[in-house]
Amino acid sequence: MELWLELVLYVAGWLALTLVFTAVARALDARQHPLRAPTRLVRGAVLTLALAYVVARRLLAPETPSAHLTLRVLETLLWLVSIAAAVGFATHSATVRREGTQYVTRYPKLLLDILRLLLVLIGACIVIAGVWGQNLGGLLTALGVSSIVLGLALQNTLDNVMVGIAVLFERPFEVGDWITVGSLTGEVIEMNWRSVRIRTRSRDLVIVPNSVIGKETLVNMSRPTKAHAESHLIGFSYDDPPNKVKRVLMGVVRSTRGVLAEPQPAVRTANYAAYSIEYQVRFFIEDYQRQQDINDEFMTRVWYAAKRNGLNIPFPIQTSYEFKGEMPKVPDARKRSAAALSSVPVFVPLEPAELEALALECEQMDFGRGERVVNQGDAGDTMFVVLDGTAIVSLTDDQKSEREVARLARGEFFGEMALLTGDARTANVTAVDDLTVVVVHKSALQSMLEKRPGLAQEMAEIVEARRQGLKAVRDLQVAPPEQRAAVQRSASELLVRIRRFFGL
Repeated sequence: MELWLELVLYVAGWLALTLVFTAVARALDARQHPLRAPTRLVRGAVLTLALAYVVARRLLAPETPSAHLTLRVLETLLWLVSIAAAVGFATHSATVRREGTQYVTRYPKLLLDILRLLLVLIGACIVIAGVWGQNLGGLLTALGVSSIVLGLALQNTLDNVMVGIAVLFERPFEVGDWITVGSLTGEVIEMNWRSVRIRTRSRDLVIVPNSVIGKETLVNMSRPTKAHAESHLIGFSYDDPPNKVKRVLMGVVRSTRGVLAEPQPAVRTANYAAYSIEYQVRFFIEDYQRQQDINDEFMTRVWYAAKRNGLNIPFPIQTSYEFKGEMPKVPDARKRSAAALSSVPVFVPLEPAELEALALECEQMDFGRGERVVNQGDAGDTMFVVLDGTAIVSLTDDQKSEREVARLARGEFFGEMALLTGDARTANVTAVDDLTVVVVHKSALQSMLEKRPGLAQEMAEIVEARRQGLKAVRDLQVAPPEQRAAVQRSASELLVRIRRFFGL
């Protein structure tokens, strides 16, 4: 075949293959396929070097190509780029998987870069030994000496590479995780030989050398799960009942978008500070990128919820009060206490003025949910009237198990026998929710019994009439004679105990 015709066929074949690989590369580019890089390498370098080598061999040294320097250089380059392309095809095909419309690498980029480098170096040694006739032993010795020199010259760079390899195998974080390194917090967008690229919340790109990551304490907010805890310390007034504050805060947490239901959020009383009671609110979020937005929404809603529920978020202030010397007035709380006492049967014999005087000597007590008001078997000399809330009456048996026997609501009372006779408590009373009670002490009733000798008799009859199932003492008039006699005997015995207890 004529030489010119043979060269034309080589060029035509090169042109045809170039067009084919160009079309394939464009199709891969459109799909963002990882094989587009090695495909472009074949089209641009491998085919061109192959054409150059074939043409040079045909023109320069058709008989003894290995003796010509130019041909040996071209052959070496052709083998190197061919090995690089083959390694690219192999590693991308084996390590990339498709997820929907995207291609995801199964292994970190740094590991793949190291693998490709090793394969290319091994291929280069084989090519040099084959094309240039060099002894691999001498070549490896030369590479060893060169490596020592380069290692000393590139000590810092190699430090970054080695730490990068350690990070790669330990896998403390991956691309897409939110991490904190020292004082820097951001999202990992790339890991390479020398550094980790982090994008901060201010959208700045920070390049952190691997050696720094190896020395600093690293916190991964995306591991072991994406659930991340947020904690807030919020103060409320000492006048606000803690259980009410907790209910309001828990409602705000559950209504905030982005807060996870599991793990469950928690609200705890943390400190009794100088100006407020401090509550710690802890909840979990999954999207750390929205951390600031979620916290902003939560803290904003706390203010509105506190306003709606009459809660006060205090701040350090100094208040001055001017005293004008007016006679103190009975506060509304005392009036409520007097109204509550008037509904208790044992205090029915008292006049309105006496009730008001008794209310002035009583006190109001607040109990939180689950708090025990009285314990079965304890000694006592006080009586309780429920002003707000609900309480449970329960009995404890010999096996220390507790069973509910009644519930007390507003206006109901307990402990009248302890007040009148000092008897031990016959049951447990526990607050169901926030409970407010009026407490009548023995000392408050002492003076009234001393002023009105007949009052003790009336109270004894009322207590015994209620024990017999009668609503009032006047019902004794229509009760059977046997019942009237039983009530009178019991009332007499109770009167003796009352007088003994109060020293009358």
